[in-house]
Amino acid sequence: MTNIVPMNYDDRSFPFTSDCWFNATVAAKHHHKRPLDWLRLESAKEYADELGKELGIHALNSKGEISHLLSRVEKGRNGGTWMHPELAVEFARWLSPKFARACDRHIKNLLLSKNFQLTEDQIIGLMVCQQPTSWEKRFKEPFYQALSKMSGLPYFGHVGGCPALFGQITARWVYAVALPDYVYQAAKQAAIDSGEKIHQHLKPDALVKVEHQLVAVTNIARCSVDPKDFEARCMSAFTVKGQMKLLYAVA
Repeated sequence: MTNIVPMNYDDRSFPFTSDCWFNATVAAKHHHKRPLDWLRLESAKEYADELGKELGIHALNSKGEISHLLSRVEKGRNGGTWMHPELAVEFARWLSPKFARACDRHIKNLLLSKNFQLTEDQIIGLMVCQQPTSWEKRFKEPFYQALSKMSGLPYFGHVGGCPALFGQITARWVYAVALPDYVYQAAKQAAIDSGEKIHQHLKPDALVKVEHQLVAVTNIARCSVDPKDFEARCMSAFTVKGQMKLLYAVA
């Protein structure tokens, strides 16, 4: 069997292989359930069938059961039912939403730490959700207040909208630094299609990167005397492809 890279959760160790297959038996036992009960569900078979179409494999065998290409039984040490990584999180969700999120993060970390190059589409899939999540205020008052002080432009708590410069700064120095350009563009297009905000289409790992960058930009804005000073500080601190200039308000 491929090398085991365990996930620590709830003071227990849950086996994953280095290529992200998942020991469903160990996880199910921890939640007082059995993999077989999930594998027999019609919803599980339907999900596996759709996954099989995407992967170009036969997801169901001649008996209509989920095939060994997605779920297999291993004997010996770390024996039990092992599931394909694209099936693992769906199964884990049946066990517990909290456990599913832990598995999702572990699989992402395994994928991103491997020595092969992920395609742009695979990275977008890891970081962008097509359906928007419920709205939460991510860009909070200190960010806008710092931009207002630095630029000399008024900010009235979004009443009547924000100055265009604030949106340019958010695009260039928050999203463009925190995310690969193709991820940002995919999230932006998804937001346009849904009529919601960009951050509502970002998965948790991407949101963490954006929020960390937001703090950094807020701190730089607080220390800057004007927009040109702010941009110079940002250009020194961050690496961004291209050197697009911001449009400064003329007093």
